[in-house]
Amino acid sequence: MTYGNNKWGKHRVMAGDAQLARHLPPTGPATYAFVRRMLGLYGSVYLKPSHGTGGFGIFRISRRNGAYELRYRTVSRSFASFDKAFGAFARAKMNKRYLAQKDISLLRHRGRPFDVRVMLQRGARREWTVTGIVGRLAGPRKIVTNYHSGGKPMQVAELLASSMSRTEREVCVNRMKSLSLRIGKRMSRSFPRFRAFGIDLGLDRNRKPWIIEVNSKPDKSIFRALADKRMYRTIMRFAKR
Repeated sequence: MTYGNNKWGKHRVMAGDAQLARHLPPTGPATYAFVRRMLGLYGSVYLKPSHGTGGFGIFRISRRNGAYELRYRTVSRSFASFDKAFGAFARAKMNKRYLAQKDISLLRHRGRPFDVRVMLQRGARREWTVTGIVGRLAGPRKIVTNYHSGGKPMQVAELLASSMSRTEREVCVNRMKSLSLRIGKRMSRSFPRFRAFGIDLGLDRNRKPWIIEVNSKPDKSIFRALADKRMYRTIMRFAKR
């Protein structure tokens, strides 16, 4: 079966692997009926363009105290009914295709949520290698962690230190790396021409990793922004092979 190189296509590819499926947040096309059902189940849903990177165009719709909050960047609007909230979203997105994804309650560092970007690249023998891993701390009042939308690049160990011991951090990082390698192997079956993937993983309060998104043209600049340039140099070396 052929899948498109977009968020929905990649989600469906990974959903075909039973082990990866356990790490995928409930996701589907952002239709009126699906978004309403998701809100009824989870109370908060992210709405993402099926094509697009950098965290641009992402909304969050939540049910709070009998009202509905639609948030974009740092601006929130409250609506008395779901119909009005969804109508505002539909007008804002215009004709773009969107996905609805369960809002994962991410681990926090100093009160702000963060996730993790894992850089996966093919080596000279076409085997997948984790060449970088970096944390992304959401900017103040932001609903996304993306670097180009105000997210702050940080060492993963520093972010995890807020809630884990050193041994727990090592176990958590190794688990994310193993999950990423499995993602690479699965994705390359449907998208064999790609030599790199940027995998965004979120950790919930139980430290379970969730696959938020897989990018087939991952931005390298977030690694260059770190004070320690060793990962960036490794990534650039692999990119030249």
